[in-house]
Amino acid sequence: MSTANILSSKEAFASAMTAIFTCPESEVESTLLAAYAKDAVVTVNEKRMTWNDFFPYIRGINKSMVSAEINTHYLLQDGNMFAEKHTAIGMGKDGTKTQAEAICMGEVNAEKKIIWMEEVLHFSAGTDTTTINYE
Repeated sequence: MSTANILSSKEAFASAMTAIFTCPESEVESTLLAAYAKDAVVTVNEKRMTWNDFFPYIRGINKSMVSAEINTHYLLQDGNMFAEKHTAIGMGKDGTKTQAEAICMGEVNAEKKIIWMEEVLHFSAGTDTTTINYE
């Protein structure tokens, strides 16, 4: 089975990331696994996570949001390595608007799934989701 290449365009990357935060709660795991390998290591603002931490972190954000949109400004690729900059805008179920600027770098495997990624987020509105314990 072939996997969609999330690095094929800025729009493909943004769409894959937006889907993770806007899909039904019952689809979070499968949507996340469409973009990330289960053995991926993800670091967000110096918080290093493997699947056992990353999945609850993402599921918690998904459960807390009414809407979310990722707008990718730049996507650079060199082989399996990538760098990306985006703006994320979301609306929480409590009515709080969240906005963050993010810069990411990472690597995909042969199946075009992220195997590691480091992301630096700067929140300009709302709650810094990296400080919340979703477990």
